[in-house]
Amino acid sequence: MLEKSISPDTVCTILQQITLFGEDNLKEKCLMFISVNAEDVFNTDAFMSISHDILKTVVSSKTLATTEKHVFESCVRWAKHQLLELGNEDPSDEEVREKLGDALYEIRFPTMTAEEFAGLTAHSKILTGDEKHDVYVYIVTEERLGSLKFVSSSRCDSVIKRLGTANTGGWNYSGKCDAISFETTVALWLTGVGLYGGMQASTHHVIVRVLKGEELLSETTTTMTSDGTKSPIRIRLGKPVLISANSKHVVSASIRGSETWLGVKDVSDFEQCGKIVFGNTEHSTNGTDVGRGQIPELYVMLQ
Repeated sequence: MLEKSISPDTVCTILQQITLFGEDNLKEKCLMFISVNAEDVFNTDAFMSISHDILKTVVSSKTLATTEKHVFESCVRWAKHQLLELGNEDPSDEEVREKLGDALYEIRFPTMTAEEFAGLTAHSKILTGDEKHDVYVYIVTEERLGSLKFVSSSRCDSVIKRLGTANTGGWNYSGKCDAISFETTVALWLTGVGLYGGMQASTHHVIVRVLKGEELLSETTTTMTSDGTKSPIRIRLGKPVLISANSKHVVSASIRGSETWLGVKDVSDFEQCGKIVFGNTEHSTNGTDVGRGQIPELYVMLQ
């Protein structure tokens, strides 16, 4: 009954209760649900009321389908709510830090960009000056100083690398659609896609869609900023999409902007997160197919 009642509004309450009774199977299902629906769960009243131990458990998860910025902001809101419940209506940064305790070190500041980290912490005293220094050193140089206390590894979606080599030729855009079909032997959550950026520093307007047959499961509209390198750029879906096993899905990207890199590869199936087979689709109107084109990566979490 509890498992069937899991939702963004109830999962934190259920997790808080079943942890007391050692229900490890249901606990894992709650944590997976939170990982996949982190954006929605963190914005609920129930999240604000969880204990510090549960907060630390959630924030230490290796998979959370949201940005680290949102994790930090949600933890700060949690701490302020906890302090408000104790009668502190205007807590200082130092009081917020004290309330967060060691859960603070589960926030993966080193995985942020320098600009993002500065925007969050430049005018805040939640982190000490020494902690900010250690994070900046890691972000800029990837050197992990012995005094760095924060987790520095990215949260682990599995990355399915469909196209392994970025070609020197450009991929043109005039409002057409790049698309590829795929089918997997296991159910999983699709959390994002990797796209090739521009051959020069540029910004593209992007619409990513996920379809099952003609049913639109997801549509994410965003911008993609690239520095001209060949590395794929991760586009996170607005919400993770459940991909059912043994049924064909399509992921498409409508991109507007300058020429991008394109990728090539000789194989169409992968023994990764189950067996995944890629195929061509009529939704592709820009030349992307099994062996070449855009959409070099899929980001997934096993159900």
